[in-house]
Amino acid sequence: TKIIKTGLGADLLGLKYTGPFDELPAVQSVAAHPQFHTVVPTDSRILPIVTDEGTGLVHTAVSAGSEDFKLGQKLGLPMIPVIADNADYLPGLGWLSGKNAKNNPRIVLDYLQNENPSTSLGMVSLSNHWTLKIENYSHRYPACWRCKTELVWKVTDEWYIAMDRPSRKASAGKSGNLTLRQRMIRVAKKIRWIPEFGLDRELDWLKNMHDWLISKKNRYWGLCLPIWECSKCGHFEVIGNREELKRRAVAGWDEFAGKSPHKPQLDQIKIKCSSCGQIVSRIEPVGNPWLDAGIIPFSTLNYKKDKRYWSQWYPADFITESFPGQFKNWFYSLIAMATVLENTPSFTTVLGYASLLAEDNRPMHKSWGNAIEFNQGAAKIGVDIMRWLYCQHNPSQNLLFGFTAAAQVKRRFHLLLWNSYRFFANYAALDQWQPNTQVKAPSPLDLWILSRFYHTVTATAKFLNAFDAWHAAATLETFVQDLSTWYIRRSRDRLDKPAAYATLYTVLTNLAIVLSPFIPFMSDAIYTNLTGQPSVHLSSWPVLPSSYRHQTLERHMSRLRRIVAIGHSQRKSLGIPLRQPLAGMTISGAKLPADLVYLLTDELNVKQVYWGKSTGKLTVNLDVKLTPQLAAEGQARAVIRLIQAARKQAGTRLDEWVDVEVPEFPAAWANFIKQQTLTRHLTQGKNVQIRRT
Repeated sequence: TKIIKTGLGADLLGLKYTGPFDELPAVQSVAAHPQFHTVVPTDSRILPIVTDEGTGLVHTAVSAGSEDFKLGQKLGLPMIPVIADNADYLPGLGWLSGKNAKNNPRIVLDYLQNENPSTSLGMVSLSNHWTLKIENYSHRYPACWRCKTELVWKVTDEWYIAMDRPSRKASAGKSGNLTLRQRMIRVAKKIRWIPEFGLDRELDWLKNMHDWLISKKNRYWGLCLPIWECSKCGHFEVIGNREELKRRAVAGWDEFAGKSPHKPQLDQIKIKCSSCGQIVSRIEPVGNPWLDAGIIPFSTLNYKKDKRYWSQWYPADFITESFPGQFKNWFYSLIAMATVLENTPSFTTVLGYASLLAEDNRPMHKSWGNAIEFNQGAAKIGVDIMRWLYCQHNPSQNLLFGFTAAAQVKRRFHLLLWNSYRFFANYAALDQWQPNTQVKAPSPLDLWILSRFYHTVTATAKFLNAFDAWHAAATLETFVQDLSTWYIRRSRDRLDKPAAYATLYTVLTNLAIVLSPFIPFMSDAIYTNLTGQPSVHLSSWPVLPSSYRHQTLERHMSRLRRIVAIGHSQRKSLGIPLRQPLAGMTISGAKLPADLVYLLTDELNVKQVYWGKSTGKLTVNLDVKLTPQLAAEGQARAVIRLIQAARKQAGTRLDEWVDVEVPEFPAAWANFIKQQTLTRHLTQGKNVQIRRT
């Protein structure tokens, strides 16, 4: 290609050019505009242009792209509407008019390739067509999120609520000359946002959003915008209520009377233009659905007819929705309507939770194969598990929902809770325990779990009153873990079983009540089975006596469990199984009351606890030297474990006595083995065998 001239891009500014469609009537209608077919500079913040691809020259069509439109508005460029809502080319575009831009994607390219500019416009051309090169180019293109149909960008006239004009008439309070935007910002700051950054997000939207688009075109049904616009003089009027509309109507009122103000019902009514006297119809669009959603705190509570009744319910205590979509939709519309009418928020607290995604961290779509339909999830996962999965999650973070996450929640919480209930129900029935059974004084372990439960119920109520299900669920989950992995674990071999049963009955029945808002089905099953009452959902929130509180005991137990954790860690690192008893352990840096020491010896399977000097740091040292007696006891416990596993495999009842054959066992510990495994006769043989009678 011969280079005719070299120059800076700035040298091109202001130059005029000729285009291939200049003969079309729609183009000729704006040809007199001073900026018509003029080279203009871009704004990199609106329409960035790079020089590492293409020519550095970009044709901008004001009506055919959001960036083009913004740049056109800034520079005052002429605009030529091109396509209708269905992508048909509009009248005034000559041979293009009536053809569909999406059905004929190459129609423009074919014309540019085949039309000879020198012939059509009397130009001297270097080629016989308008194109230098046509090539494929990958770029982002809008598509329908549901059916993936390609969309088109077009300009259209819509109706807006101005955000930055001083309020001319405020129906509530003193707004002065504040704009609607400023008033809404004031109202938004009066709301409690969960999480707290929700306010910042809402304020950012309020400060930067454009005027509020309130119209929806081409709808056959919807809540009408009460706007009548004169086609003759352009004057429009907003009708305030039914009474005003009835007074102004010159036709159609009888057909509309008694009906709701929706399209097409309201469109029958005509009024007379107050400016020129022309008979006027309602504008075609209906209202944006968020107008309807935002007015709910007023429209459903007889705000216009019975304000005293309305004031008994206003504002709402709490609303919740997904934050990513609703901070600029529902939350925004609620704030807007309440600001216009009352200058106060229509809700005091809002929980805006993040998005629910599939486990692959993508939105759920059937076409992607990662969607879980509700009935499928409920059947396979269980609705209580699904509910807990939601409740125990930090609402400010996206929730990755799926079968793996649900299985983890089930294992971590529901199985612990249900097994705790089963332990109590099975063994209490086995021992024929009844709730009215007289028991001795509770043990320190009983007092500890009651104290833990007291503080759990108190904390849960506090969190729920603050609309914080996340921390409430975390509090309850920690308690269930303590109940299962510590209290019940340390209560299995207790001699004072009635006291343990009484404690567990108190905890489980009241725990079911506290859990009922979270897991309504499992909690109801536990409660009704234990109490015989019709339903947990007919019970009242538990009020526990302050005598349950033992904070000092809770601190001691917490220290004890830290010692246990260190002891277990040492056994694991030394390869010494827990069933092998040890002579003793020495603890430095801590001291426990004497009535708690038995929990250490039982849990860590040591014979004696020694207290060393206080060094400021908690240290635990196990005496790992095994005497013959200790080794024999360890062997006996290993045999017990084998027999219990065999009993489970054989399906024996908890109270069923059996005959057992094992390869070997320490004779001195035979009676202990038989007692622990409900064995009548213990003999030596080749394999482990259970004989039932």
